[in-house]
Amino acid sequence: MALQVPRIGSGLLLVAAGGLMAAASWQRWAEACAWGAGDSRACLARQDHRFDFLAPTTGWEPVGSAAELAGVSLLVLAVAFALLPWATTGRRPGRVARVVLTGAVLAQSAVGVATLLSGTSGDVVRPVTAALAVYLWLLWPPALLVRFGLGARGWARAACVLLLLASPLVAALTYANGSSEARPWWEAVSGVLTVGAGACLLAAGVGGAAGRRRAREGDVSAAAGADEAPARRWSRRSRAGGGPARGSSRLRRRGAARRG
Repeated sequence: MALQVPRIGSGLLLVAAGGLMAAASWQRWAEACAWGAGDSRACLARQDHRFDFLAPTTGWEPVGSAAELAGVSLLVLAVAFALLPWATTGRRPGRVARVVLTGAVLAQSAVGVATLLSGTSGDVVRPVTAALAVYLWLLWPPALLVRFGLGARGWARAACVLLLLASPLVAALTYANGSSEARPWWEAVSGVLTVGAGACLLAAGVGGAAGRRRAREGDVSAAAGADEAPARRWSRRSRAGGGPARGSSRLRRRGAARRG
């Protein structure tokens, strides 16, 4: 139960964060870059980095509620990150890992709040500590995911891999770059990967609970079998030897014959 709660809780938070990020991506791209319209003039214009909402910088132009949704997504993701050590490895993080985890959660929260406020105000709001928060947000979560992934197994390790692929650092180095500037729908790709990570943790939590329940049922059955074994052995010995009642009746008959 102690391991099941953080896994299911973190899994649900990751699914919510990924869904919100995919919704933010829809706000940016759906109107200009429909399926098969990637080379249209409107889509090429929307690929300009001035529409990037992760995170808004000087010259940013808001599109719909993309920034608000992305900001909430980052805040939910920060809460999920706080549970990751227990959800993935099942252990309390070490001293260094706790420091890095605290910095990553705070940086992610700062970027999330700045993105949310930028969306609600329509103007660029910089995170607290500005560049430092952005650098920590980009670099420290991937380092933590590698560390947790090495200590995890099964579905939990798969969740770490998917979260690493969904991270802004990996996205910026790979699938976020398009032929012009930003690749259409790259934030949705990150969101889908995050949802997949959440599904992996949910599978680990539910599967672990089912496995423990089967183990408990097996222990109960084994204990019941151990309690019944002496009675079965006594029953077999009684049948083989005629049982206590038969033996005593034969002795009584022999005694009566001698007296006669």
